[in-house]
Amino acid sequence: MYFKYFLLAGVIFTHTLVSQELIFKQSDLINNRGCASEQPDARWNSWFNEQVEAFKLLQGKNQANYVIPVVVHVIFGATTTPVGTYPNISQNQINSQINVLNADFAGTGLNVNQLAATAFSAIGAANTNISFCLAQLDPQGLPLTEPGIHRISYVANGWTNPTSPNSIAAFMNLMNGTIKPATIWDPTRYLNIWVSDVNVNIGILGYATFPPGTPLSGLSGVGSSINDGVWVWARSFGSTGTLQSPYNKGRTASHEIGHWLGLRHIGGDGNNNPSGDCNATDFCTDTPPQRGGFAGGQFGQNYGAPSYPCHLGVCTSASNGDMFMNFMDYVDDPSCYMFTPDQRLRMQTAMATSPLRISLTASSNSLCNLPPAAPQAAFSVTNESCLDSIVTLQNQSTGTPGPSYLWTILPSQGAQFVPSNTVATPSILPSQPGFYTITLNATNASGSDQTTQTLDIYDCGNFESVNSIEASRVKIVPNPVNDQFVISIESSGACNIEIFNALGQSVFHTCFSIGKLNVNTADWPQGVYVVRFNLGNQILQKTFTVNHP
Repeated sequence: MYFKYFLLAGVIFTHTLVSQELIFKQSDLINNRGCASEQPDARWNSWFNEQVEAFKLLQGKNQANYVIPVVVHVIFGATTTPVGTYPNISQNQINSQINVLNADFAGTGLNVNQLAATAFSAIGAANTNISFCLAQLDPQGLPLTEPGIHRISYVANGWTNPTSPNSIAAFMNLMNGTIKPATIWDPTRYLNIWVSDVNVNIGILGYATFPPGTPLSGLSGVGSSINDGVWVWARSFGSTGTLQSPYNKGRTASHEIGHWLGLRHIGGDGNNNPSGDCNATDFCTDTPPQRGGFAGGQFGQNYGAPSYPCHLGVCTSASNGDMFMNFMDYVDDPSCYMFTPDQRLRMQTAMATSPLRISLTASSNSLCNLPPAAPQAAFSVTNESCLDSIVTLQNQSTGTPGPSYLWTILPSQGAQFVPSNTVATPSILPSQPGFYTITLNATNASGSDQTTQTLDIYDCGNFESVNSIEASRVKIVPNPVNDQFVISIESSGACNIEIFNALGQSVFHTCFSIGKLNVNTADWPQGVYVVRFNLGNQILQKTFTVNHP
């Protein structure tokens, strides 16, 4: 598998750091733009080029207007990390990225006026007729409190820290194999963008999947139902917030979404030989030939802030040289500011023909720009449950913008909300039997509303018919747990053991009959867990808490 990325050797850039909140050490810097988007193979090139030609004949110069609803999956660490603290980036930072995308794809972005001083002004910065909006509803139709944002703690989910992988391949394996499949929203309805921190030593700012085609299967580099979308380093996402110069103008997302819509690097892909010849192509006739190889750092993809004209006469006799200001080159953010008409044609083709792109605009009609509406609080919960069982709440509230939530339960001393009483869909962990009243209050700028449900919690005697003597023969020591605990079973016969976290997800499963079983919890997130013992025809549940020192 070949990943298209470049690290420019021997050139050291001195950066001005623009974060409003942090001062970075030199070890915190990525010195060169790195794109790890994987090249589709020749079959994809053939299929997509055929679609472009057919689209050209059918559409001519008429361009449809497309609107793409966006969800940004913000991957951060501890659940206590405040919003706005890196890498749990703020709503303002995410909003700034959408503004950059809409300007760049309209041909009106930062520094586009500099095109007038070049020979490329005759080509012009294309208006792609593609715009972006932050989705206001989640896949279940619930309004989002923060439009277009899905915040996810890798700690709470037990995933590896995204900064741990020490190679691009290992990082992409984590994203593609674990994080993306667990968090992706329907890619026929949303453009999924993942934003996280990364080990800066591997030199990657972003990567994207290419648009899939109906007749194609088994291709690498193209999107699927479990991985389609774009990943961007959190310090290069947006134009305000916790950013790093010279990637602080939002152009990493513009570049990667170009790939997501079918564009190749302007210097062409698949031609990485030392001579860096001029035969590689991006399949666009209005982008001049440009060396596709690394060529010892002399030619190939451009980096930094080149001066016009750049590499004059290297691949063409024309007086314009490389189109380094194209978003699909590798220059610093302030130096790139244009797509061409042929690039627009290819992106329009992707929106009109790819099965994971074709319905996005229709989806935007129901997901974006919804009129304000006062909240209506609603939720469902089972009428009764057993002591020490996890009770799941289903939030069915509406309102635009998405409401904030406050859950209360009375009597409060007999139960707790997990992970907290302010998330949209918490669970309840009762510790005492009794009759409980649950209230949900939903609030947004247009008003507030509340609703109430009741819940009976019974001491079910360890579910089926496990008597107190039988229950006493199953022990968990210690409780609370640090990095490991021991399950001690004195009863005879087969025993199926399964452990669930507070979200009801199975985290451990084994068959064990009698004796002592050591369970390692060093990598488990802190919180409340339930262990379920199946003692033949009898079921027993016990709770325990993981609390690392």
